[in-house]
Amino acid sequence: MEEEVLAWWEEKKVFKQVLAQRKKGKLFVFYEGPPTANGMPHPGHVMGRCFKDLFLRYKSMQGYFVPRHAGWDTHGLPVEIEIEKKLVGITKKADIEKFGVGKFNRLCKESVWKYKDEWEKMTHRIGFWLDMDHPYITYDAKYMETLWWIIARIFEKGLLVEDYKVMPYCTRCGTGLSSHELAQGYKTVKDKSLYVKFPLVHHAPEERVHEKAKHKAVFDEHDDPSVREYFLVWTTTPWTLPANVALAVHPDITYVKAKKENEVLIVARDRMQVLGEGWEIMKTMKGKELLGERYEQLFTFLTPDKDAFFIVAGDFVSAADGSGIVHCAPAYGEDDMVMAKKYDLPVLHPVQENGEFAAPIPWRGMFVKNTDEAIVTDLKERGLFFKEETYEHEYPFCWRCDTPILYYARKSWFITMSGLREKLIENNKKVNWVPAHTKEGRFGEWLTQAKDWAFSRERYWGTPLPIWRCDACGKIEAVGSVAELGERSQLKNRYFVMRHGQAMFNAKRVAETSGRAENHLTKKGIQESKSSLARFAKKYRGVVPDMIIASPFPRTQETARIVAEHFGIAPERIIKDAAIAEIEIGIFDGKPVKEYHAYFSSYEEMFEKRPPEGKSLTDLRARMTAFLRRIEEKYEGKTIFIVSHEYAVWMLETALLGYDLAETVAAKKKKGDDYITTGEIRALPTARLPMDENGFLDLHKPHIDVITFACRVCEKGIMRRVPEVCDVWFDSGAMPFAQAHFPFAQENKKAGVQKSVAQRMKQISYPADFITEGVDQTRGWFYTLLAVATALDAGIPYRNVVSQGHILDKHGKKMSKSKKNYTDPLAIADKYGIDALRWYFFVVNPVGEPKRFDEKDVLDAQRKSVMMLINIGNFLKSYAYAGRLSKKLPPVKNLLDRWIISRVNHTIAAVTEAMDAYDAQTAGRHLAALLDDVSNWYIRRSRERFQLAEDKNDHKAASAVLRAVFEQTLILASPFIPFTTEKLWLNMGKKTSIHLENYPHADKKRIDKKLEYDMMHIREAASFALKARAEARIKVRQPLGTLKISAKAFAILKKELLRLLEDEVNVKEVVIDDALAEGIQLDTTITPALQEEGMMREITRHIQQARKDGGLTKQDVVILRCAVEGDARRAFETGSERLLQRVVAQKIEYVAREAMNAPREIEGENYHVWFEIQKI
Repeated sequence: MEEEVLAWWEEKKVFKQVLAQRKKGKLFVFYEGPPTANGMPHPGHVMGRCFKDLFLRYKSMQGYFVPRHAGWDTHGLPVEIEIEKKLVGITKKADIEKFGVGKFNRLCKESVWKYKDEWEKMTHRIGFWLDMDHPYITYDAKYMETLWWIIARIFEKGLLVEDYKVMPYCTRCGTGLSSHELAQGYKTVKDKSLYVKFPLVHHAPEERVHEKAKHKAVFDEHDDPSVREYFLVWTTTPWTLPANVALAVHPDITYVKAKKENEVLIVARDRMQVLGEGWEIMKTMKGKELLGERYEQLFTFLTPDKDAFFIVAGDFVSAADGSGIVHCAPAYGEDDMVMAKKYDLPVLHPVQENGEFAAPIPWRGMFVKNTDEAIVTDLKERGLFFKEETYEHEYPFCWRCDTPILYYARKSWFITMSGLREKLIENNKKVNWVPAHTKEGRFGEWLTQAKDWAFSRERYWGTPLPIWRCDACGKIEAVGSVAELGERSQLKNRYFVMRHGQAMFNAKRVAETSGRAENHLTKKGIQESKSSLARFAKKYRGVVPDMIIASPFPRTQETARIVAEHFGIAPERIIKDAAIAEIEIGIFDGKPVKEYHAYFSSYEEMFEKRPPEGKSLTDLRARMTAFLRRIEEKYEGKTIFIVSHEYAVWMLETALLGYDLAETVAAKKKKGDDYITTGEIRALPTARLPMDENGFLDLHKPHIDVITFACRVCEKGIMRRVPEVCDVWFDSGAMPFAQAHFPFAQENKKAGVQKSVAQRMKQISYPADFITEGVDQTRGWFYTLLAVATALDAGIPYRNVVSQGHILDKHGKKMSKSKKNYTDPLAIADKYGIDALRWYFFVVNPVGEPKRFDEKDVLDAQRKSVMMLINIGNFLKSYAYAGRLSKKLPPVKNLLDRWIISRVNHTIAAVTEAMDAYDAQTAGRHLAALLDDVSNWYIRRSRERFQLAEDKNDHKAASAVLRAVFEQTLILASPFIPFTTEKLWLNMGKKTSIHLENYPHADKKRIDKKLEYDMMHIREAASFALKARAEARIKVRQPLGTLKISAKAFAILKKELLRLLEDEVNVKEVVIDDALAEGIQLDTTITPALQEEGMMREITRHIQQARKDGGLTKQDVVILRCAVEGDARRAFETGSERLLQRVVAQKIEYVAREAMNAPREIEGENYHVWFEIQKI
């Protein structure tokens, strides 16, 4: 059914219809968080896209215009690592550089589309309406240009700085991580922690008084040389000990000197338990009294260049764990580096970028986290080891390659978000978060600790940092646009390009690209060439080319000689160059031009498709730009005249302008038949822009790194780009601006009118009204969106954020294919339908909670949503009034009709309120309650009105009510389960999609809260009575005599309501009993008359089932043929008239069992019936 609906949507282009219909509606802005297509979609992506689609359909049906563009995150280390795995021998950055950054990045670019088809298939299958044809792509030059513009603005504000800091560093990837990246990869690990003894420095007696006064030490040193004093230090990173330069204590913590045998250990008093038994406290002192006390260097492999190895004060020191004394290795700890700057400590840095120790460390060549045993052995041999423990804690791993992270000092570029902390918090206050606790909880707490954004990466496939530094004076500049780059970086030579004059084949409209000797210039061609040169001389007075380079074809050579003659240049100085010949058109050479063009469906196709034996426009563009690079390398300061052909000039000029494919084609279309007319001369653009091997603008490495320009400050140095690329999370965090190519696409086309940034901001879709992704994005995309917006002073980037919990297996464990607990959501969708899966996602629990996925819950969701709607639709089709019904709901008198109309309107109001609050679960559960009301109460209690239709007017009224209720319910449910509702809608004879309908508004006048309340109590009383039946093991089909109910427990007095209760419980009478202590009392006595009536109900049920199995409708009248034995004979005689009416039979024929072909059998207590039905 769902595949059928998908096909219908495609055929009718329903999504486009929806967008067109709502085009004039109020804009509702949605941002799609960009996935990367070099990884397969997982269950979380399916769930996320279901939630997105739910609210976008809802808002669209409310009348909003809801454009929804796909996006692709295409940069970053995940892509690089994927390529590294495929390339033999590539294990580190040096290998990539040896392989070639250009080739490596080209492979990265190709690989990002590896699973694009799977993503699109998944998106299509789940019914997520998303514009996949016009996505934003983060590697696109225009997208990157906006990123540059943002970086330049941040740089101008002084927020982007280069600093030497300790930062999370991945030795495998060879680059730092930002705090939000770090948060993606924590694991619970068990590490070795050590308690190490740092010996105090012993002074000669005459030095003691001086040292004590200098460092304000207030405790005496032991005169006994056999007693040694130590600071006891706890560390969870033994590998950092060779880089130690200081020990930190908290000034206000109380410390003790504890003695055992010939050792004295200094430790925080509250941590005495780590010493074990037998230690005696000799003295107590505050941490501030220890400041300045000196100790011996633990490892003497490195020599510091500053004073070191003394006690400093650190507010970060705690007595909650360890020894209360912290060792400082500034190269490997953020707090340690702060201490180093505060106390002017040296920075010892013996670890290489690959995470291995360098010489002279004896463990050189070993990964530092693998040296614990060697370090322990060394300490034990020197008597400095106290004890070791296993320490379980959360440790960060690289989210991209799963390598343990080291905290590592290095130069990097940072955005100083710590200075924007208050603005971040203030902006967050304006955002509606779902769940609400995320605002001040997970996300809010993250903002209160906002750290400077480690912004640069020492990698390759990413947006290059647009920072240039002078190699002479060190001046730094940020370039904010391609135009600005072109202004600073100019071609070495001045170029003019001329198309040959009209040739014979031009006049005949014949294509000729092989240089045929007979294709000479016409008289017109000679004249127009001379005329163009005359105009050139007038416009560019005094300009004479240093050289003429011409295509080797006769028509270009003849034109070049005319040029040479005009400028007084000897013909033999004309340089022939085949690189600037016309495009090769293969089998179309010498044929009419129109045949060549007819081979292609568009100009765009000419870039991809080669004619037989010919070349594409991409090939031509690559050839032309390669020619220019060659000339630029060979000459400098020259004026060069190029004589070539139309398509060759088209490709060269648009390449120099930095045009992409669309702009290149648009330029040709704007010019008409001829991009450049025969004999026409043009000055080529002077900007030197980075291009890829095909001549298209490419801001990536290595192309951008060849762009240099002169320093404006010292006028001596050359500005060269810094080597880093940007954090890939910046790409997605800047998407509100970059997807719109802001601010460049919003420039005023009118000359002389310059729009402000604020004016241009009003032209883009900003901020988002709604975004949603997984909870992990609170420290990923959600954060970087807010960070970028705050840094730009652009307010909030989103108004409403739905943070989704993760999908786990049914035992609460993370899904993993290796653990064999992974469930493919699309396989589940194929089994139960995507609507069932969507419904499960929406209602199983609140959106922010983890979902313990169990297939049984999806089956339950299917039964309570999809199947219930289908059953209601089937009932309506089978039993509703067959004639014409009024589209408007008439006034209703029937109590059940009034109640269900009230329930529908009440539900509409409740669902709308919940959906406006982005509460899918509450909305879904209100809707589920309505489906239950319609199916399990309204229809069940109205069944005789439909099936017997004794009162035609009442049947017509009930049919009108149920049809109206069903239509409203379908529309209400359509954003939740779009396939089922669409199919049922069309089954009702509708011609257009249900998703083009307006979402219903509640008619508050038709909400009867008192009636709903009373009906709730009736159903409650019925529930108790049915429970009593079940306990007495009496089927509901067996009528009973009396049900007594307590007026105190159930304040119900209306006769109509009591009749409903009688029918539901199948009793003859409901009696109100004020004296009844319990809520209800059911008389379970079965009289012979009641038993006979129950028998006929059972028989009627079997016959109705036989009709249904035979595919008969209410309109099909039958003859009932029966053979009856036992007590049923008398029951048939007294109840035949009612039986005929209920089973839509014309008559009953009593026959012998042997006279029937394939009779059905009914056997009960004291009776036996065989029957068959014959359609008349």
